[in-house]
Amino acid sequence: MNCYICKRELTDPKSIAAGIGPVCAAKILNHDDQPQNDRTQLLSDPINDENGIILQRTDAGVATNVPRLVTDHSPDGYEWGYHGSGPADLALNIVEVVLRQMGYRGSKMLILWNGDTCFRKAYTLHQDFKREFIAGMPEAGGVIPLDKIKKWILATIPTQRSLF
Repeated sequence: MNCYICKRELTDPKSIAAGIGPVCAAKILNHDDQPQNDRTQLLSDPINDENGIILQRTDAGVATNVPRLVTDHSPDGYEWGYHGSGPADLALNIVEVVLRQMGYRGSKMLILWNGDTCFRKAYTLHQDFKREFIAGMPEAGGVIPLDKIKKWILATIPTQRSLF
């Protein structure tokens, strides 16, 4: 595999997974990081078949059981109920978490905003997931059943079931 910036051959497993070499990554990521203003409260409820994905509004703001593994769109945190950057990051993180839980073994990619990595498939699917599950969520929040998400993922990528 080659670096998608300079096209040099990648030899390090981490670079191969990210799709970019360390020199190019350092050049891209050597910028003033924006302050992390994430106002999302992480609930202690695990993401499992019983709980699913929990989305709530509290006096302090947004609360969910979805950990922030990747930031690509919104440094301010998660949101739902519309098509925007907060809902996009929420969707990306939900798909990433569920793919990990399902044992997905596909390739990873580097998120250039801050150097996080995620599955390429999570990044490919997250905008569709946002439209399907997040943008129409009531402002007060709700629960997305985990089995519904897994079924959606499997229906969306049926030809890649061998990666699970």
